[in-house]
Amino acid sequence: MAKFVVGLVYGEDEEHRLQVRPAHREYSRGLAERGVLLAGGPFADGKGAQLVYEAAGPDELKSILDADPYTEAGVIAETTIREWDVVVGAWL
Repeated sequence: MAKFVVGLVYGEDEEHRLQVRPAHREYSRGLAERGVLLAGGPFADGKGAQLVYEAAGPDELKSILDADPYTEAGVIAETTIREWDVVVGAWL
């Protein structure tokens, strides 16, 4: 399984994002319970978030991200994805 660091930049419509946030957080909790989402949360400035996923590969990660209520609602302005080779830490 590969680990991926995903950076999100929120769009300008904060009100819409806040309406969708409960569904996004419920979806994220489900992924965390299954061990797919290892860590995640918003940046302190409220402009975006960073998440760490474990998935079989880029195609599986894309499916996970596409099913996120934030993606479905169009509240994400930008997504960056980088595969991450963890060499030290508790996740090893």
